[in-house]
Amino acid sequence: MRCPYCDKEISGRSDKVFCDDKCRNNYYYKVNSERKAFIRNVNKKLLKNRGILRTLNPSGRVYVVKKTLEELGFDFDCFTGVYKTKKGKEFRLVYDQAFCLEENDTVCLLVFYRDAESVVS
Repeated sequence: MRCPYCDKEISGRSDKVFCDDKCRNNYYYKVNSERKAFIRNVNKKLLKNRGILRTLNPSGRVYVVKKTLEELGFDFDCFTGVYKTKKGKEFRLVYDQAFCLEENDTVCLLVFYRDAESVVS
């Protein structure tokens, strides 16, 4: 039998999978890194979006031009959830921050608290 990481011949116990601990650790590090790369990239985008929203909205609610967000590298397709108001507005959530695309290329930004629905109206 051969080591799946370095391809050396394995000696010792019959159920041994790797030639040594170093190869075992390196193999699982590589496997886990590849599996988690997608999640890491999505989290980077989400954190970047949240940072942009927090920077532009220190007061709780503000309107900005869509182009401003685009210039800062905001990704409108990357968010954590959607909240629809009773009036039919759709806010996209980025953790505790929210944004709603309005008419005339304006975007409403607000800090969103689930237990305080009166903030979103």
